[in-house]
Amino acid sequence: MTENQIQFLRGCSATILAFAATGLIAAIFLSPDEPKNNSKFEVIDQYEGCSVIRYTDPTSRWHYFLKCS
Repeated sequence: MTENQIQFLRGCSATILAFAATGLIAAIFLSPDEPKNNSKFEVIDQYEGCSVIRYTDPTSRWHYFLKCS
């Protein structure tokens, strides 16, 4: 290979690497944040006309309850 071909390949590689790095950084920092659900009680299902409720305690354990109206 000639010196010009080597310089051309190095330039192409550097350009591709720069675009890939820019895209990766943009994907990390520009991604929208997911909304956080701070609710401790959540209705997750229905069972025989009752609501199945999941309670998350401060230690992140789940407890399930049935609420029938």
